[in-house]
Amino acid sequence: MRMETKQSLYDRLAKEKERLGGKALRFPKTKQELLDRKRWERIHIILTRRYEYGIDSYLDDMRRQDHFDEIATIKNIR
Repeated sequence: MRMETKQSLYDRLAKEKERLGGKALRFPKTKQELLDRKRWERIHIILTRRYEYGIDSYLDDMRRQDHFDEIATIKNIR
């Protein structure tokens, strides 16, 4: 008998969010689609607020844009 280690809450939430990501429609029509969407939104909020899930890529995009703006201003000065 093989004992599996228990996943952390973060891992379980991220796994569930990925699973629901393909099913959670933006505009649900049936009851099940609505339940999937609400569950996905709730998990997304928990991951974002508690674990800052997905924030790093957004911050990287902002830093990259700041870098591009800085390059543009330097080229305009010369």
